[in-house]
Amino acid sequence: MSDRDDPRRARTAPEDEDTLEVRDSGESLEEALAEEERSAILAAEDKLRSVERDLAELKDRHLRKLAEVENIRKRTEHFRAALMDLARDFLPILDNLERAMAHASPEERKSHFGQGIGLIRRQLMDLWKRHGLEEVDTNVAFDPNRHEAVATEATNEVPANTILEVLQRGYLLQDRLVRPASVKVAVRDRDAASERSPENS
Repeated sequence: MSDRDDPRRARTAPEDEDTLEVRDSGESLEEALAEEERSAILAAEDKLRSVERDLAELKDRHLRKLAEVENIRKRTEHFRAALMDLARDFLPILDNLERAMAHASPEERKSHFGQGIGLIRRQLMDLWKRHGLEEVDTNVAFDPNRHEAVATEATNEVPANTILEVLQRGYLLQDRLVRPASVKVAVRDRDAASERSPENS
């Protein structure tokens, strides 16, 4: 007789399929919840420690980058200070080239020697311009921050504080003043102004 024909097998099969076995662990609901809470707390603590490690690593990287930036800033300042000192030492040489060209006659300037001096001056100025050296603008009103008034001239033909003559060129290096321009400045001619006033007319 086969298993299919066995009446006992037919009766017990449906019961076996629908049976759900539940085992009691012996824990109460409170204990199960407490265990679940402990597990959640441990997981959160692990996550917190991981985040704290990441934060400490980021903070360390940030401090290192700040130190690098500070070192670069100090090196740049040191380089600028050295370049400024070099520019101050160089300017008298440039002044002497300017004076030599100013005192040369037109024929001397056109000569090979004069053209050579002019070429040297241009090359030196091109070199310094690449490092940020530029002439102080004197086509503006007198500015005590960039100009030094070494002479004045009383006149009413131009507004007061007009720069009448540049006696020595001034220079800026990367927007920092290396040397102010020495200039002659117009001041109001009070005698001429009083002669023109209505009281004296």
